Amino acid sequence: MIQFPPKKILVAYDLSDVSRIAWRHAVALAADCGAELEAVFVQPWGAGVDLMPPPRLTPAEARSLRAKIRAAVGDGPKITILQGDPAGRILSLARLHRPQLIVVGTHGRKGFERAILGSVAETVIRGSSVPVLAARGPVRPVRSILAPVNFTPYSDYGFAYAAAASAVLSAQLTALHATVDPIWEGNPRYRLSNLIHHLPAKLRENCRPTAQEFTGTAVKSILKAQRGHDWIVLVSHEKAPFKEAFFGTTLEQVLRRSPVPVLSVPALESAHFALRIHEGSPISRK
Repeated sequence: MIQFPPKKILVAYDLSDVSRIAWRHAVALAADCGAELEAVFVQPWGAGVDLMPPPRLTPAEARSLRAKIRAAVGDGPKITILQGDPAGRILSLARLHRPQLIVVGTHGRKGFERAILGSVAETVIRGSSVPVLAARGPVRPVRSILAPVNFTPYSDYGFAYAAAASAVLSAQLTALHATVDPIWEGNPRYRLSNLIHHLPAKLRENCRPTAQEFTGTAVKSILKAQRGHDWIVLVSHEKAPFKEAFFGTTLEQVLRRSPVPVLSVPALESAHFALRIHEGSPISRK
């Protein structure tokens, strides 16, 4: 079941500066949500010509590595050390330990390098059945959340999740709709108002939602509108097999260029999630 606030957070940690940033974001969020943290370190390897994996870490190597991670993350969190494909092992561990949120850092690969090597963060996001926070930038209180919407069922689902997160974190929620043709869209302002109106009254009171419209492509509009917001919440869904194979989905394009953390929400069981929200299920911090 997808829920916010999370009570267990899995953090990808590889001793890099990027993962240290992700860890700091996870620590701050865990403090707000009363969540348990687990760090997962994956030693990557690529199969050689013999298709054989490298030897396992020796006990001494494992102890040394665990000591380095422990020195960085402190005494409390659980530490899991694995070998293999980083994204695949993170997803496998998530299925086993069932966190409600995964936190990853982003390395900022661009262009051809990203197309060939891929991105651990993007692969985790595409394969995860729970929300993934792609963390970057300085850690600061989450006081404003931007939730782009396009009036599809999966978008409405992401908006409901963003509203729940905003309420828990005492953040203001902004629903953003971008269109290249406002006339063809009909009346986006009314549809945004209707979307907000359908949130439960208590939830609206806690997240104080506002609406914003932009004329332009979705990616450019989101990146322009993100100024002043602390998080962007977008839904991860299957992309078209050819059209977006190189350029990526809206979520992936925003993730590559956004200066603030991006929270991706898997488009699963949206109807059930919306029902839980409208029935007034608990969203309070504790």
